[in-house]
Amino acid sequence: MKEHPSLFRNSGEAGEIKIINDPERIKIEQKRIRKELRKNGQPESWIKIGLLSEDEWFWTVRDMVEFPGGKMGGYIRAINRKSNEAGGFNVILMCVQNDQVLLVRKYRHEERRFSWEFPRGFGEPGLTAEENARKELEEEIGVKALRLTLLTQVVEEKGGTAVFYAEMESGQKITIDAGEGLASYRWVSLAELDKLVAQGSLHDWFSLWAYALAKGKIAFRPS
Repeated sequence: MKEHPSLFRNSGEAGEIKIINDPERIKIEQKRIRKELRKNGQPESWIKIGLLSEDEWFWTVRDMVEFPGGKMGGYIRAINRKSNEAGGFNVILMCVQNDQVLLVRKYRHEERRFSWEFPRGFGEPGLTAEENARKELEEEIGVKALRLTLLTQVVEEKGGTAVFYAEMESGQKITIDAGEGLASYRWVSLAELDKLVAQGSLHDWFSLWAYALAKGKIAFRPS
């Protein structure tokens, strides 16, 4: 809380889930909830408050919070450490070539399955959103964008997340990086992409976000 006070701020607005910052009140609520957990035969660790785990990419934190209805309890969240500490911009890239949209088949460890999605990657400290977008394109699929259009940029402390519409030159070949968990790729027409979204076959919400932004902000155009 002392090192990153902005992560624990409360606005005071109606409907807000308020973070409890007073150590004594946290202890009182912890004691009460531990008693309830013991009574129900549940682990007392479920109400451990504070930093639960960390690595170079994420912090996992459980806060003591007060919900709008007045109920008190623990609430867990994962915080992107790179964006908050070092200013990295994560990127999502909707890549288009000759009216075709690129989908890559990526293995997602957190879900233990493959996912068809748009190329995306974590932010590298010291790079702007566009610089990181171009870096991801070269590293993950081996291409350079003819033109990048920023669809949106969400700021998180020193960094954030940026979504780009990436137009590629006709004839550029895709070279996927197997070391990044990429197994294959395919091109789909805009009509096919619309159908995949309507059927619920595009599961990655980052890709769905980019798709919705592109549909709402720009007219798809051939490279």
